[in-house]
Amino acid sequence: MEKIRFIHCADLHLDSPFRGLQHLPPELFARIQNSTFASFEKLVKRAIHEQVDFIVISGDLFDEEDRSIRAQARLLNQFNLLYKNEIPVYVIHGNHDYLGGFRLKLDMPDNIHVFNNKTEVKELITKKGAVVKLTGFSYDTRHIRDRRISEYPKQLEADYVIGLLHGSEGSLHSEHENYAPFSISELKEKNYHYWALGHIHQRQVLNPAPPIVYPGNIQGRHRKETGEKGCYLVELDKHDSFLTFIPTQEMIWGEVEVSLAGFERFGEIYQHIKRAAEEYETQVDCLLQIHIRDVNGLSPDVLAAVENGDLLQALQEDSAEGEPVRWIHSIKPVPSETDIDSKDPFIKDVLQTLKKMDAEEGREALAELIEHPGLYRFLDPLGEEEMSDLVQEAVELILYPKRVQ
Repeated sequence: MEKIRFIHCADLHLDSPFRGLQHLPPELFARIQNSTFASFEKLVKRAIHEQVDFIVISGDLFDEEDRSIRAQARLLNQFNLLYKNEIPVYVIHGNHDYLGGFRLKLDMPDNIHVFNNKTEVKELITKKGAVVKLTGFSYDTRHIRDRRISEYPKQLEADYVIGLLHGSEGSLHSEHENYAPFSISELKEKNYHYWALGHIHQRQVLNPAPPIVYPGNIQGRHRKETGEKGCYLVELDKHDSFLTFIPTQEMIWGEVEVSLAGFERFGEIYQHIKRAAEEYETQVDCLLQIHIRDVNGLSPDVLAAVENGDLLQALQEDSAEGEPVRWIHSIKPVPSETDIDSKDPFIKDVLQTLKKMDAEEGREALAELIEHPGLYRFLDPLGEEEMSDLVQEAVELILYPKRVQ
């Protein structure tokens, strides 16, 4: 049996708007706006270099259902490059770019194979003669909450069978909506050779054999999507599988924690944070969030500089320089036990309650707002990380009402 080699990617989110970053220096913001396209171009270049048998894209090629002409045209250019190099591409659409959304009917080259909204099987015979069957479906609406895994056929005659699925594994705690849910055991029961998943932006291998894989997205889009992003080069043979992660990010989001204990003067603090940012290891441009600890010993003047944004502005004036750029996009205080203990008993009880609150309790507390007749159509249910962020912001507002930026 001939081995096969392919690239598995997902969640390209081409044309992401990167809202809230318009205040960045124009040149840096332009690079960030282009980053999802640049990341996909890196992926295509690597696929051509590796001479892979095919590419699998497991949903969310575009960031929104109303995809721009620019995004579609740039994607088409890359698909044409793959066509010239005889590399087929197998695509499912996800909740962000579902089939029912607006799109131009651009003529795609013959190497692009898009699954429709009914689970179907497509066959590929590689140049070396391996028979590959791929099965999957595309979203035709933004919200698919049904378990679609039962639609995937069990007995398929082929050298290799690959499942494509844009959905949520039941045990994962994620900020993403629980769409097309499934369990690892359900996937393993199908006896496929590889499961090419999408939807969860955190890279993870759920099962080694057969590989059940979320490659994550190819480019981080906000402060919670930190670190390297990319795709997997997958090799399958009769007995084994080999996964190689390929970074594709054009820029990364990062976090740096800095203690201000023992520092008093504004200049000392500025240099201390600047040095910590410069020591952040990166080969590409990065956007950093600085978490500051031990702020209670600072003088009122220095605290004011933190609270009114003077410190952040001073750091940003320098952080746009250098190669690669390490741009500090925000400074956030980290609450300490001392901060909590210093509050009056009522505030202390509120803070302790917030700290113990889990996501489900948070959703119950917000149920009246989210289910309000005038609002529910505009509000998506909150995920685990979104609830965690809301609780953290509430704690910071109580502890540092002037200091939160």
